[in-house]
Amino acid sequence: METGLFVWLETLSPWWWVTLGVGLSALEMVVFSFVLIWPGLAAIMMAIILWIAPGMQGELQVALYAILSIVLMFAGRSFVNKFGDGGPESKLNSRTEQIVGHQAKVVDFGLGEGHIEINGLRWAATWPEGQTSEVGKIVKITAARGMSVQVENL
Repeated sequence: METGLFVWLETLSPWWWVTLGVGLSALEMVVFSFVLIWPGLAAIMMAIILWIAPGMQGELQVALYAILSIVLMFAGRSFVNKFGDGGPESKLNSRTEQIVGHQAKVVDFGLGEGHIEINGLRWAATWPEGQTSEVGKIVKITAARGMSVQVENL
């Protein structure tokens, strides 16, 4: 009788890999992390490989599953980063992006920089080169960078 850590894998049906893949994919739907889907897909690919090449050594199955999981993780992440996850773009956590296009009142100004007030909050602001402003004037917010906004005179 052969001895080894993964010998028992050699006797299992490819359906066990399908079960692992479906289980990980179902768990992904619960936690929605875009992490468990890749090992789940790797498990389903392992089932297909075992149907093509039955009797594969257990150590080779585990190594191939690990490699497939890692490759799919990086490939999947780059795909999601490049094309997005299909959801609408949200400015929910970017407060400065939410105020772009709105009008604000100048609170102070000097040398192309100053502060504006919008909705009772004070924001650091910069004006395009050559533009001047004065306190109390209304400006339009054209862009946002971090906690600072770019404005232009109306």
